[in-house]
Formats: sequence, structure tokens, C-alpha cells
Amino acid sequence: MGEVLNVDVNIAIFHAEALKILSKYPKLEILRKDNTVFLSGELDLIDDAGILQDSYFIEIHPTENYPFQFPYLYEKGDKIPLNIDWHVYNDGHCCIKTMPEEWLTCKNGINLDYFILSEVIPYLFNQTFRRLNGYFLNERSHGILGEIEFFQELFATKSLSKIITWLNFVMTNREPNRVSDCFCGSKIRYRLCHREAFRKLKKLDSQELMLILKQLVFSPHYFKANPIEAVRLRKAWTNAV
Repeated sequence: MGEVLNVDVNIAIFHAEALKILSKYPKLEILRKDNTVFLSGELDLIDDAGILQDSYFIEIHPTENYPFQFPYLYEKGDKIPLNIDWHVYNDGHCCIKTMPEEWLTCKNGINLDYFILSEVIPYLFNQTFRRLNGYFLNERSHGILGEIEFFQELFATKSLSKIITWLNFVMTNREPNRVSDCFCGSKIRYRLCHREAFRKLKKLDSQELMLILKQLVFSPHYFKANPIEAVRLRKAWTNAV
């Protein structure tokens, strides 16, 4: 298994990175199937005191856009129910982060060592916490509601109307002067208000921002909170398309 496969670039990158981390995760091995490679084996969860808390039998498969997209993580030991309420899709791969958070995390590319350490292990620790306690610790909701929660936290507001308005402003890519009033209308200087949120989100391209806005505008959560405004924006969006 010492050579890099002469296949698609994403698989070659994944394979090269997998070779580098085998010594760090000795219970994982590289397997080949259907012109691809993937990691398979047991992953131990060790706490800060060096104590083994749990272990999971997993597989990690490269995705088409890796390293600019998370690999697919599968739990193969039947510890996690195949249920979206446990953040597992119907095909068995795990839902680790909301779509906007994954896009932002992968914008400059990731590597397998980062993915396992910073994404897989915390996800599995949270699964163990739920098995022991009956609920997730620091859980985001699944799907569009989880994305709404992400933007509510990022913009420090519960208002979907404001989130949509402010995302539209981010799309203009016109960053205010640091001492100007913030675009949110708070009368607070931009650098002390939503500068970090703007700079984080402007890393997304216009197509990604448009997709996010479309999901929010057509979400039932927005319609429930602002039905008149939602109908108006949906009509405007449909006419624009």
C-alpha cells in the first residue's frame, strides 16, 4: 500500500494522506474497492486524561470534491442508529456539520488528519454522550433548521428577516469601513459589530450564498415567522429565475 493510486486526483490525495496517518491511528487500514480507496477500522476515543472512553468501527470514504468537501464517514459497528435524529443519513453516512459550516471549513481544502481529529472524533464523542445521557451535547438541528441556528449564532439574532437581509448585503461584497456604522443598523461601529461575520461569510462564492438564501427564503420556518414577507420574496425570487 505504499504507492499513490493512478486514479482521480481526489482519490490520490486521499490515499496519500491516509498513508501518512496510519501510524497515528494503528487500528485503521486502507482498503480498495470499486476503483477507490477508503479507511476502515476501529477508532478509539481517548479523553484529555488519556483514558479510553469508547471506540467505533468506522469507514471514511473520499468524496468527489475532496479535499474541498468532507469525506463520507460511516459507522459500521451498529452503535449509532440509522436515523436522521442521530445525524445519520438514510445511506448511512454521518451528518457532521451544516452545509454552510462545511463549505467554510473546506474552503481552502482540508486533510485527513484534521478531519479525523477535529470533525470525526468530536462527532463520535457526541454520539457516545447521547447514548449515555439520552441527548446530544451542543447539538445543532438537522437540515435547514441547523443552518438557521448557525446564522442566528453568527449574526447574534433570532430574526430570519435580518439574517436574509444581511446575507444579501454580504453578497454585494461591499465591506464597510472599520469605523463606519455596521450594515445591520445597530449604530455600532462595524469593527465592533458584524465585521467577523461579514469576513467569514464573504469567503463563500455567490452561488453558495444564493443557494443558502434560496433555502432560507423558501423554508417553512421563514414563512411561519414572516408569511407576508416570505410570499413577497418568494415571488420576487421566482420571477427573477
